[in-house]
Amino acid sequence: LCSQMMTWWAGRHSIIFKTVEELAECVEAILGDGDVRVVVVKNRLSGDYDASFSGGYRDVHLNLRMDTPAARELGIHLHVWELQLMLGCIAQLKTSGGHKRYVAFRNARGE
Repeated sequence: LCSQMMTWWAGRHSIIFKTVEELAECVEAILGDGDVRVVVVKNRLSGDYDASFSGGYRDVHLNLRMDTPAARELGIHLHVWELQLMLGCIAQLKTSGGHKRYVAFRNARGE
């Protein structure tokens, strides 16, 4: 997992899953990878999450750092990057104008 992530070190990335179980397996793999430092986890799939804050949008949002010898050599071991893990049904909505609607919703709330 770490070697795949190393090429993604900049910016925001998404992985789309067919099932919640596949998404959960990925979260476990990331949390169990000794070369990955998890900075923030926002579990917007949790039943405890109030989706009214995100206009109904749901995902698992991770802020991560890579802490490997190669990352240290490149000076990027402190760089934090974003990974969004989402279900395909939600990703479809996001790509069909959903993100634009979310930004309008967020701006209307003054965030």
